[in-house]
Parts: sequence; structure tokens; C-alpha cells
Amino acid sequence: MNLKTTASARIVIVDYHTGNLNSIKRTLDRIGSLSVISSRIEDVIQADKIILPGVGHFATAMANLRKLGLLDALNEAVLIKRKAILGICLGMELMALTSEEGDTPGLQWLDAQAVRFEISMAARHKVPHMGWNRIQIKKASALMKGVEELSEFYFAHSYYLQINDRTNLLNETEYGISFPSAVEHNNIFGVQYHPEKSHRSGVQVLKNFIEM
Repeated sequence: MNLKTTASARIVIVDYHTGNLNSIKRTLDRIGSLSVISSRIEDVIQADKIILPGVGHFATAMANLRKLGLLDALNEAVLIKRKAILGICLGMELMALTSEEGDTPGLQWLDAQAVRFEISMAARHKVPHMGWNRIQIKKASALMKGVEELSEFYFAHSYYLQINDRTNLLNETEYGISFPSAVEHNNIFGVQYHPEKSHRSGVQVLKNFIEM
């Protein structure tokens, strides 16, 4: 695959003191994207596109966003200016109404709740869900261009989105249950897996996001 892209959009990777920021930045550098890691309000508002990464605790992440003054900036960029945003792992979960992790309200961009995998699954399916797993593509999307059905992606999470609006479902994955592994709602995209760790398929997803 040709990793070079002519896209000139400036991508802001939101730094809210959690997440796998540098590996995302390195992958974007490889595919020729102009990107910056930043927690500055001005950068978020002025970005062409936004990536909201995340590894960690939901309530802590929301508190950090609030402390940094980024909640209003994100809402302005995403809901008012309608800029494309990609949430990765915890970043996708933050887009929900609420989470069982800390019983905390999220960004409330998606009609969904972040819920923990059932403990009863532990005998056969360890929690957290870690490692490679396949996706099923549930609808056509620019984010999935060139990604094959049942492609494998890397996961590392204990919570998943329980979505109330099935029209937002983009990918689904089996792990004891079928759970949404990617969502799409207008300019809002989220992936439960880590594209920056998912080799060829993950690079394609990031490349597609850049080129939208």
C-alpha cells in the first residue's frame, strides 16, 4: 500500500493527559499528515480535523477535559463548526451520554452508554479484551474505504458502547457478545480498536479519515 497522501488538513491530536498520543502521531507522520499533539483550546477550535485518543479511566478523562477547558472547544469544533472527529478507544467511549466507569456523564454526542463487559464472560473471555479481533462492516462509509470485511484490528478495553441508535453502527465485533467496534454519526467517528497499532488495516482507517 502506498502510504503517501496528498492531504494537507491539519489534524489536532487532543492531549488531555491520557492516551497513546505519540504512536498515533508517528503513524500520521508516516502517511504524510500534518498533525500536532495539543491541549490548547485555540488549536482544537482551529483544527481541520480532530483525533480524540484515550487509554485510561472515563471519569478521570472527563475531569481532565473539563480542567483544561476543552469541553466548550470540542463542542464548538464538532457540533457547531461540524469538523470531523475520530475517537479512539476511550476517546470513542467519551462521546457517549454516560459511562458505568465512574458513573459520569460523557460528551453526549452519541445516543449511547459506555458499559463494562459482563463478569460472567470471564471464564472464556478475559476482561479487559486485549489482542487481535475481527470486525464486521455494517454500512458503507468513507472511513472503511479499502478495508476488507473481517479485517483484524488490535483491541485493549474493558468497556464498550451500548448504542441506542443502530443507524450509528459502523463496525461490529464478537467477544462473547456482539459489540459496536466503530460508530459513525454525521461528522463524528469512533473506533474501539487502536488503528495506530493495527498495521495495514489501521493505517488505511487513519488515511481514510485524513482524506475525507
